[in-house]
Amino acid sequence: MISTLLIANRGEVAARIARTCDRLGIDYVTVSADEDRDLTYHDGAVATVRLPAASGHLDAAALVRAATETGCDAVHPGYGFLSEHAGFARAVRSAGLVFVGPSSRVIETMADKASALLVMAEAGVPVLPGTRAATDDLDALARAADDIGYPLIVKPAGGGGGKGMSVVRSPDDLRESLASATRTATAAFADGRLHLERYVEQARHIEVQVFGDEFGSAVHLFDRDCSLQRRHQKVIEEAPAPRIPEPIRQRIFEAAVRGAQALNYVGAGTFEFLLVGDEFFFIEMNTRLQVEHTVTEEITGVDLVEWQLRVAAGEPLPVTQEQITYQGASVQVRMYAEDPFRSFLPCPGELEVTHWPDVRIERAFEHRLTVTGGFDPMIAKLVATGATRAEALATARAACAELRWTGISTNLGFAGAVLASPILAAAEHDTAYLDRIDPVTEFADPDLLSALAIAAALTAPDRATPWSAGAPVGDRAWLDPTDHDLGSVDLVVDGRPFTIRVSGYDGDAVRVRADTAGPGVRCVRSTGDTISVGATPCVVRRLGEGWVCQVAGVSREVRYAEYRSFGSTASDPEIRSPMPGTVVRLHVESGALVEQGQLLGVVEAMKMEHELTATHPGIVTVTATEGAVVTTDQPLFLIEERSAAL
Repeated sequence: MISTLLIANRGEVAARIARTCDRLGIDYVTVSADEDRDLTYHDGAVATVRLPAASGHLDAAALVRAATETGCDAVHPGYGFLSEHAGFARAVRSAGLVFVGPSSRVIETMADKASALLVMAEAGVPVLPGTRAATDDLDALARAADDIGYPLIVKPAGGGGGKGMSVVRSPDDLRESLASATRTATAAFADGRLHLERYVEQARHIEVQVFGDEFGSAVHLFDRDCSLQRRHQKVIEEAPAPRIPEPIRQRIFEAAVRGAQALNYVGAGTFEFLLVGDEFFFIEMNTRLQVEHTVTEEITGVDLVEWQLRVAAGEPLPVTQEQITYQGASVQVRMYAEDPFRSFLPCPGELEVTHWPDVRIERAFEHRLTVTGGFDPMIAKLVATGATRAEALATARAACAELRWTGISTNLGFAGAVLASPILAAAEHDTAYLDRIDPVTEFADPDLLSALAIAAALTAPDRATPWSAGAPVGDRAWLDPTDHDLGSVDLVVDGRPFTIRVSGYDGDAVRVRADTAGPGVRCVRSTGDTISVGATPCVVRRLGEGWVCQVAGVSREVRYAEYRSFGSTASDPEIRSPMPGTVVRLHVESGALVEQGQLLGVVEAMKMEHELTATHPGIVTVTATEGAVVTTDQPLFLIEERSAAL
């Protein structure tokens, strides 16, 4: 068995690997950039090697050196970073160490999406039309796109996780999508080569966990449904995959095992398929542990990390295919530092969790975490298991509602609403479902949003309340309560301007409504941080200059709007950065005449890009430079109306 293991990764996966090492009595060494130094898994390590910067997680030579200098005999790459980098696997083995994963030949073949499709097609696994050689030659990719046809999907050849992927529906959008994907892939995987593939609409994303050993055995550990994705980044996963006819399911299992056998695969791997009706198509194989491996562990009772370590040490698989069974169902929710109600913008900052729910939690901190812009926005994973799918979904939904945190926005309220949707209950979702819905209009009642907004004001000790006659609220003022028509106040609820009209009051209670629609909702101030919204309790917590309101498992962010009338046609001349990040591309120069909606530039944070567009026509002045690090609300462009500029 392995004696000392270098965990060449960070965050919750490093904590996950460390937990199995502790149980098996394996010493382990961790690596740490400055941002990682307080994470919990370092506490049990026999040594921690400091990396010079966050980019050190992509420095193969530094990681191999860390392993050799601390006496390790094996390296576990986790997922992301260099986990599917053939050169890293080769360097580890050249140093006389065990690499916990397949051979560099297999990694090289399957990490290149184009060569993977070719190998699988030869093995009789159904594949989609696409390029058969990855390249960073944008002209060659443009020519290939004409042959494949539209819509198509752009994929980085050197990694997964949805980073750099985009759907292109016309030749007009291809060049910018290719350039953006190249930048993202280079930053995330140190490999800017791309692969193109026909895009299939209204498909489900089904994957099969496989395992192989050095003795030629290959097995599957059933399937997972990973269709709940946003911009190709998975949000909620479950096992087993629901609503698949058993004959189709068995054919998918057989195709995955056949593909593993064709590769002489050793270790943990995942075959990913698109399922459309009764047809399925191979899209890629991940030659590593998956982020969603937890749901497979929950239904099978198998510790996949232990299997990885034993197989890497030369042991055979501990069981045969016939001995692998499952029971129940499991659902995983990824907790992201992002704001679903502001176009899912990344939200780096200080997070404090005040209460964890009683489900399996994968995390690398106890209560406090500094979320930086240099890494993936995933904070933790909530894994709920039940005897049935309905029970697992309900438990996951309850966990999203029970978790309490302060400091930054997360996606948990949105995830809880998705888990409660009838479409998910009926398993009628597909890979585009989350991209088709608007979090506010899909899941929010206007009167409830009004109530939440007023609740924030009621619980803010440093703000005026509606019955404080004439007192300012932010930059606005409430009317004298003796008028019985308390007037209105402009706020921003979930990133959108909202006018709250107060139609009555009674002691500690007020009645509010959204604009002029509906009878309104009665809000009563309770004790502590709780407000009664109708018959439903609402918990309100500070968040920077605003509040987060949690009710019925859904979170809303509330802040006061800028001082101007709601619905005014005046446009803010400044285009500001919506988040802290880096300006990676400028598309205009000062003095240019721009139209409304025209692309001005791109800001990147947490390996994700956000496009900035002109809010109105005019002459632009560029106040940013490419490569500049910017803060939230920092002005990047100034657009003056043409007449004013002239």
